[in-house]
Amino acid sequence: MNLDKIIKKTNFYPKNILLLGAADGIGQAISKILINSNANLKIYITSREKNNNTSRIKYYQLEATEESDWLKFIKILDKEKIKFDLIINTIGILHDEKNKITPEKSIKNFNANSFLQNIKVNTLVTALCIKYMTDYFSKNNKVILASLTARLGSISDNNIGGWISYRASKAAQHMIIKTASIEIKRTNNNLIIVGLHPGTVETKLSKPYLKSANKIFKLMRAQKDFLK
Repeated sequence: MNLDKIIKKTNFYPKNILLLGAADGIGQAISKILINSNANLKIYITSREKNNNTSRIKYYQLEATEESDWLKFIKILDKEKIKFDLIINTIGILHDEKNKITPEKSIKNFNANSFLQNIKVNTLVTALCIKYMTDYFSKNNKVILASLTARLGSISDNNIGGWISYRASKAAQHMIIKTASIEIKRTNNNLIIVGLHPGTVETKLSKPYLKSANKIFKLMRAQKDFLK
């Protein structure tokens, strides 16, 4: 299904789209689908590294775990007078070999540094995103702020244990999304705040753990399903 059909089916007509952390992985795949669509969209992307703008994409450098960077970012948005219709936060962490962060097999393997990094990237970023970005939506049209999350953050669906830091950070992320959605609805009934679970997708994030997955989505197919 292409984006034009999605727009007509959902009656949702975004013009300005912001993708957080879309320099690679799922975010990059989504940006490619948007670029290749026939819709007249303006696409904005944030990443930790500096990137050159293209004819279809404008890049901003943002270290999303640092509140000071968010303050700099919104100053730019104020200056450029940008309002978004759709924001998708694709930032997340599961493992980081450089910093010795890996999912724990059991509570006996719990690592404080791994826990704090998971909370920082998977949970704090979502909170900061919602805190600052809700002021950069139109209040007159239907708009969406979505964050990629994971089924492993479900407490009721946890039947095998393990991966404590990742599970905890995603469960906390879910609570932030739920709480914020209740609060924001009081002042902006057109803004939908939601968490989206894309499944196990073949990316750098999941690559070391694909053997144990029941179902694996190829990157581009997963994003087509995600955008339906």
